[in-house]
Amino acid sequence: MTKDEILKAISKSGYLFESEISRFLSENGFFVESNVIFQDPITNKNREIDIVAETYKDFSSLDIDRVSCKTRFFFELKNNDFPLVLLTQLQFNPNTPEDLFKEILTIPSGIEYDSYNAWTETLYDHNKRFYTQYCSFSKKRNNELMASHPDELYTSLAKLCWYCEDESIRTTELFEELTNKYFRHWLYVPVLLIQDDLYELDNENGEPRLEKVKHSRLMLNFHYGNRPTSTIIYVVTKNYLEDWLKEMNGLESKVRSLMKESKMNEEK
Repeated sequence: MTKDEILKAISKSGYLFESEISRFLSENGFFVESNVIFQDPITNKNREIDIVAETYKDFSSLDIDRVSCKTRFFFELKNNDFPLVLLTQLQFNPNTPEDLFKEILTIPSGIEYDSYNAWTETLYDHNKRFYTQYCSFSKKRNNELMASHPDELYTSLAKLCWYCEDESIRTTELFEELTNKYFRHWLYVPVLLIQDDLYELDNENGEPRLEKVKHSRLMLNFHYGNRPTSTIIYVVTKNYLEDWLKEMNGLESKVRSLMKESKMNEEK
């Protein structure tokens, strides 16, 4: 193989994509871990999450005000050759799970804190669309395109669900065993990051309509052990990643301000 052939094969596989995103996150204020190993709950085999990244700007003040607010992002990356389409809008109802977003919360005694007004109210904004189905495409032998759930994509989504659920449960159980002097409100966010070509499909008046978007949200139902549960996965295109992270950073800053305000009220 020539050098050009080697580079072309590596580029197409997505390895360069992963290196590029790891470097970008590290240079923009995140702790970054690559290829994080965990054991999936179905086969007990080792799996890898491409990137785990978390904000760290509040660590310097943690021991002073005992307030910690941060976001952990779990990334699976797809150098997609075909478009990804999200379809079937989520219709919220009384049976919709209440823990679609994975929050870690410890409130020391004496602090009055409206946690719903922090992350939850914004994340559940019903003016923004959620979807419950997805599809991508593959070519049949006659080169005809076929819509399907590609195994590789399903595996990535399943890994995100399992890992995020496992980490949130593990952290919550750990904090329950401790004397909680720290006021914490963390958010764990699974993210499917794709190169491009993300669409939402809406079926208004029986007429399907495709809209190309920069990011969207997909709700997946799955089993964690013997327990059925659900989670929201953010689907983000590479070109929109920086802007989306700024949006999430703005939300985190809002939550941190609410926490510090609650802490100050407790000390009065």
